[in-house]
Amino acid sequence: MPSRLCFRPACPASAVTHLVLAFLTVALAANDFVLSAEPVSHPPLRSTEPVKGRKSNPISELIVDGKTGDDSNAGSLDKPLRTIGEAIRRAQPLMTITLRAGVYRDPVYVAAQGMAKAPITFRSFPGESAILDGSLAAFFDDPASAWEPVTDGAEGEFRSTRAYPNLRNIVGSFGDSMIGLNTYFYLSDLRATNETIRWPGGTRDDDEDILPLWCGPGIFYDTMSGHIHARLSHTHLPAAKLDGEAGAATPLPNYTGETDPRKVPLILAPFRSTPLVIDGASHVRIHDLTIRGGGYDAVRIEQSQHVEFDNVTIWCGTYGIRAAGSGPLKLHRCGLYGNCPPWLFRGDTSKRAYPGRPLRDITRLNTHASLVIDAGREFSVFAHPMNDHWEISHCEFTDSHDGPYLGGINLSFHHNLIENTQDDGIYLSQMYPRHLYMGSGAEIQIYENAFRGCLTAIAFGGTEDTRDRAFIYRNLFDLRSPIPTGRPTDTQADPVVAFGKPFGDHGSPPWPEMTIYHNTFIARAPARDASMGAPGAARPDHPRRVYNNLFLHLARLPGFVPPPAEAPVEADGNLYWSPGTTQEAATGLFNRYRSSPGYKTAKEKRPLGVSDRSVVADPGFTAEALADTTLQPVPNPAGPATRAGVSLPTDWPDSRPRSEKPDIGAGQQWIRAGRRAAPDVN
Repeated sequence: MPSRLCFRPACPASAVTHLVLAFLTVALAANDFVLSAEPVSHPPLRSTEPVKGRKSNPISELIVDGKTGDDSNAGSLDKPLRTIGEAIRRAQPLMTITLRAGVYRDPVYVAAQGMAKAPITFRSFPGESAILDGSLAAFFDDPASAWEPVTDGAEGEFRSTRAYPNLRNIVGSFGDSMIGLNTYFYLSDLRATNETIRWPGGTRDDDEDILPLWCGPGIFYDTMSGHIHARLSHTHLPAAKLDGEAGAATPLPNYTGETDPRKVPLILAPFRSTPLVIDGASHVRIHDLTIRGGGYDAVRIEQSQHVEFDNVTIWCGTYGIRAAGSGPLKLHRCGLYGNCPPWLFRGDTSKRAYPGRPLRDITRLNTHASLVIDAGREFSVFAHPMNDHWEISHCEFTDSHDGPYLGGINLSFHHNLIENTQDDGIYLSQMYPRHLYMGSGAEIQIYENAFRGCLTAIAFGGTEDTRDRAFIYRNLFDLRSPIPTGRPTDTQADPVVAFGKPFGDHGSPPWPEMTIYHNTFIARAPARDASMGAPGAARPDHPRRVYNNLFLHLARLPGFVPPPAEAPVEADGNLYWSPGTTQEAATGLFNRYRSSPGYKTAKEKRPLGVSDRSVVADPGFTAEALADTTLQPVPNPAGPATRAGVSLPTDWPDSRPRSEKPDIGAGQQWIRAGRRAAPDVN
């Protein structure tokens, strides 16, 4: 039987709902507002993980309880402190700061100095859930008193009962499901009833702005008055018809929940709210916490060394984690969950208000990326100006525009889930000229991860040249899920959806040296070439190696497009297939290439890397596994992918035992990606 996915599906499930409710029950225990038995907004997409017991030393532990503590206390279990700030002021190497259940709203600033064998640890009390929250308390704790109807506004429009001046803007989400709210640029769009893009003249005109547009539940910050407006009206998106595919149309998610903000808790964060800042710290560990209420950044890490996050849930603002000049950094079993609601189209947040054009932006980009890197630019002051030496394992990066940005960092990125990104899964181009300051590029290992629902799984962009070397191996690229990209218009009644591709760029910037091997690629969209772009965009001194990968095309088997003979590309031992492929097509895929002058020239230059041992054959995925996106397809153990690959150099990294006759693709073992697949840690 095909295996169910080891990572969480994007669609809501009752088990996920129950976990989120359990978390919220603990989180709201100290608040006046009480949730109903089920979320009143929308079933949650993600959940926190339970806080498991960890070993501790009571002698070196400071207890913080925001409800019963006092900062004049000793910080013991029976006499806890009240604030995290006081605990940090007392912290010494080897100390553990343990937070009792509750919501901690004061921003947490950590510049503490632990030691290699005596780190400083922040964590929740075993069996309890502590939340660092940067949002405005009234809208979560007492929503009934926080809002008033707007008598001269749109139907269902409310305004905050008090003003909140000088905030710049607001970033928000539903508090019972943590699904994002749109931040509207203009009050006219918050008040709109039309959900279809329309032009005043009835036809598209790029020099004329569209009529007011409703994109779903959202908020608007009035900078003049300081009041926050909210409207939670329903959406009515039609089903999407998938071009070239038979069968019923695919329904898109709509918001059908509570429309009165006085009856549902909201997380509304000032734009510059950052619940956790780690600044110049060393040997600091963050365990078993939940972080929410971030505006621009939820977590900021700057110029810090030896920082570890384990079992931390971060509900992202515009960004989840922003790191500058820090490392080693370890993220393990963490969830970085974005703020893009399921009824949001990629085009809803597109930049439209370019100079010289009479167009306006509609909604802010909810979560641009779950993890971003900055250069720091403090080269003459700090000894560690660059992010470097990171390990990210068994984490989840979901529900955002882009996933993590990873270029330019010596990095091990493994057993992670990247799911439901409107654009890029991993952005692999570096953001700063690393080679100018450190002499060389980074080594990046990306292995045993699962990519699902990404428009481009691994993407490139930017202007910096790169000397990075990326090893991409034993990953599952499952690109069968549709991405809503375009809202219906006057001339196009159906929503536009797209299916992802494994590799792509933003205007052909430099791609790094890449070695791509033992991956399984499953693509639903028609591809231009049988190798799905894996050998493309190679250039001198930036070679590409593509070995022992399994390329499954669900639409059709395209032609084999060989790289130019002079390109530094090696490829062999790959398997290509598409359901319905005829024997004639299978036999003829390589014929034209192997009889061309380019093949002869390439074979003289690299005799072992010209696809002589690549095949076209059915790997034996079951029809059930291919039809159901909640299943993780694995090839038939008796099929042509088993022990059919070519032997690889021993200096290429691999997470599994080597074999002279390795399998093609990621193998028959399941990709155990995400938080729940991680081994327990004391």
